[in-house]
Amino acid sequence: MPLVKPSPEPDDVRAQLGGMGTRLEFLHDVLRAGEAARRTAVPNDPTGTAGRRAYEAHVRTIRELHIEHEGWARLVHGRLELVCNADRSIAMGVMVGDAATGQASLFPKNARRRGPATDMVARANAGEGAPSVQTALFAAGTGPYGVALSEEEACALKTWFLLSYRVKIGDTVRIDCELSQPSKFENGFVKEWSRRIPLPALVMDGIEPLNDDGPGEIDIDVDFR
Repeated sequence: MPLVKPSPEPDDVRAQLGGMGTRLEFLHDVLRAGEAARRTAVPNDPTGTAGRRAYEAHVRTIRELHIEHEGWARLVHGRLELVCNADRSIAMGVMVGDAATGQASLFPKNARRRGPATDMVARANAGEGAPSVQTALFAAGTGPYGVALSEEEACALKTWFLLSYRVKIGDTVRIDCELSQPSKFENGFVKEWSRRIPLPALVMDGIEPLNDDGPGEIDIDVDFR
């Protein structure tokens, strides 16, 4: 049975996003960039090329738009590739979701198993802080033009993910999406979201994908000792 997605009120969506310091146009541009990068994959590329290129374009674009227009900064936090606002209270990353993505009446999950870094930010989102062993292990790397968080900032940080689900329908590609904040994480998957902002779907002319998605996102599983 096909999913029925209610159409969010654009004004309501824009107001919620504006309160976070982002815009619907930015988030749709992130998804467009990922789709364009995906389509550069050819049959002789290694398996998973399309998904990796889409992920890389998603991360690069969400950073570039918010850094240029909103004064945000690059953040590598617990091996999660993020962008954070100037006062280091909000961060955003990207995540591939399942078919419930963008559906206000349904419960989406991440499509691929993720590691302890996602658990760390979900705990911080839920107000549980982060165990000291995790904070020590996941000391943020600043990299070029990046920022690092103190332990206090890491525990207070609210991390959101641009969740997306891509489906080919006839001659078009529809990308259902939402900006959501995980608050409970078990066995590699998000079990609860503290807040969700379903976004209007992005529809683009379709091109038959030439390479499978593969693992795509990066969130390395680390065994805490």
